[in-house]
Amino acid sequence: MPKRRIIKASDLSGLFIYRDPKRGTIFYDIFSRKGYILTSSDVNTYTLYTAMFPLCIVIALLCVQLFHLDYLAAGLIFLALYIIAAAYFRFTFFYKLPVAERWKPVKKENIFVYMARGYSKQRLIVLIGLLLALSILMPLYANIEHYEGANLYGAYLIAAATLVGMIITIISLVLKIRNNY
Repeated sequence: MPKRRIIKASDLSGLFIYRDPKRGTIFYDIFSRKGYILTSSDVNTYTLYTAMFPLCIVIALLCVQLFHLDYLAAGLIFLALYIIAAAYFRFTFFYKLPVAERWKPVKKENIFVYMARGYSKQRLIVLIGLLLALSILMPLYANIEHYEGANLYGAYLIAAATLVGMIITIISLVLKIRNNY
């Protein structure tokens, strides 16, 4: 049986995760505008919290396929699930963590630099290819299946979002090559 890697709080990263030399890893809550100190014993619950967003997306898309719902209904299902799960985690987990008193978040680097530093060239190239394929295939599938109304616009909206993601990834790849990140 392979050894299981133990993840420490210092290994966490994300949009609202900050490192403080005195306090350690801090989660910044934009709603309460407070920093909450994460310890290594909180890592498993935090990783469950970070998996909540993609899990809600998958559940909403499964509702589209299994129950033949349109994308508007799936979007509402996603929104409801995400709000309920986020509120649950905030009140049962984050707000019970110790607060970092008199702590202010420092400015983070933008998404382009973050991706350029965090991912290899090969990974960025693969991501560009996958996003390009999705942005082309989604409208084609919608036209083949003769989608109308909210389903058609939902498919086009997903294709546009993946196209924007692809452009962000291309800019990150160019920054990685130019600045040797």
